[in-house]
Amino acid sequence: MMNCHSTSVLFLAVLAAIASLTFASSDVKVIVYDGPTKCTNIKGDEKPTKVEPDYIASFHFTVTIDESSSGAQDTIGKKIESSRDKGVAPSFPVGQGKVIAGLDQGLIGLCKGSSAYIIVPPHLGYGRMGKPEQGVMSDTTLRYDVEIVHIQPPVPNDFVKIDSNKDWKISKGEAKRYFEGLGQAINLDSLWKEEDKDGDGYIQWEEFSGPKGNEEPPKKQTQQQQQQPQQTESERINDIATIFQNIDIDKDGKISRAELTDAFKALGQEMTDGFWKESDPDGDGYVLFEEFIGSDKGTERGEDNDFGEDDSDLDTKPEL
Repeated sequence: MMNCHSTSVLFLAVLAAIASLTFASSDVKVIVYDGPTKCTNIKGDEKPTKVEPDYIASFHFTVTIDESSSGAQDTIGKKIESSRDKGVAPSFPVGQGKVIAGLDQGLIGLCKGSSAYIIVPPHLGYGRMGKPEQGVMSDTTLRYDVEIVHIQPPVPNDFVKIDSNKDWKISKGEAKRYFEGLGQAINLDSLWKEEDKDGDGYIQWEEFSGPKGNEEPPKKQTQQQQQQPQQTESERINDIATIFQNIDIDKDGKISRAELTDAFKALGQEMTDGFWKESDPDGDGYVLFEEFIGSDKGTERGEDNDFGEDDSDLDTKPEL
């Protein structure tokens, strides 16, 4: 029988996995209307021509309300936002959730120099919450008119490869296992003397001198979130709403046990009775959206993560 916090952690893991399935949805339509339609990246090429996951894409965009939107017809064609108004093409790693899921998905596969329409349905756009201040409602379908200006290869991130327990600090145990896996001999004491600037026994993200990609530690992300707390909370609820809608196959606004079981099966997992009982606290046989949002509160309260790995003993005990 799983306890409360392990169930919550599993719930978050399942949400992440289901979100990745949502990303692979075929609901997004991509229509290339100008420029190349076929392109291939050569491994190691510093000048890629095709957008792939984790590649950094620079592109101009204009987003409008698509004609297929089921919302108010007088809003069809309304411009929501355009990078051309600012004169700057935004740039970010694709497929990492930096933008709405539908745009993230639609960019993948486009070629440098191409222009395309990316049609994003509501559940892969701003979801149930919408973005009313910009005229985007919960039933609004968006049309992105994009032009791929430049593509860069992914930024290497050796830090996350070594940090196996994802606590944003590297222990000697983690470093030892990583380099052993590569078949490389390394003097850990010498490495720690050079990298562990504060002498706390760990190499922090800020101390790490190797390649560490675009991702930042949670503390820095939290500072950014504190500047825009309402936007962050809204985005979190939008993400959960999108997942909820994709599990809710019959679209009746609630998830049955059969629907949640099927979602688990799609991930190659089995849903336990304990997981269902926590997901359906009122025992009515369905998971309502309010219950769905509340299922991860145990984790938010700071309870232990069963999947965490404690390497502290590796620094003081000899390894055989």
